Amino acid sequence: MSVPRLQSKLAGLLVVVALLLSLGGCAALSGLRQEPKISVADVRIQDIKAMEGVFLIKLRVLNPNDVPLDIHAVSCDLAMDGRHFASGIADRQESVPARGTQVVPVTVYASVLDILSSVVDLIHTAGSPTAKDKQLPYVLSGTVKVGVGGYQKDFPFKSSGELSLKGLTSPR
Repeated sequence: MSVPRLQSKLAGLLVVVALLLSLGGCAALSGLRQEPKISVADVRIQDIKAMEGVFLIKLRVLNPNDVPLDIHAVSCDLAMDGRHFASGIADRQESVPARGTQVVPVTVYASVLDILSSVVDLIHTAGSPTAKDKQLPYVLSGTVKVGVGGYQKDFPFKSSGELSLKGLTSPR
């Protein structure tokens, strides 16, 4: 057998093996009938430093599928009142059971300038007569890397809501 013919057969065999491996990955990820749902479960201040604020955002991951999900990484951006507020990334190893939920913590960082700007706006808003009815909208968006059967896929997510300013105003 000639060398070029042997190389051709070897290349063909490699293509077949690669296709079989990719089909195995597709089969593992086919257990994901629905995308996981991600929402904000809690936000806590961890530390305020000279140039940045550190916050812990707890994400609730809901798995509506019949197979467990392995969370490998999360990245997210938090916007408050239409402005970028904080960003974070976490290399996580969490498991979400089939048809279950798991809380995944992500540390996010905000510039002190962004924090001060938001606080000034809150103080200004809290002093207005309609502050008790004011809601501060937030949007958390990002991606979560999910694994099933050794294969991984990135799922984008977006969670939004409003924070109440009740309790921030002083009685007059």
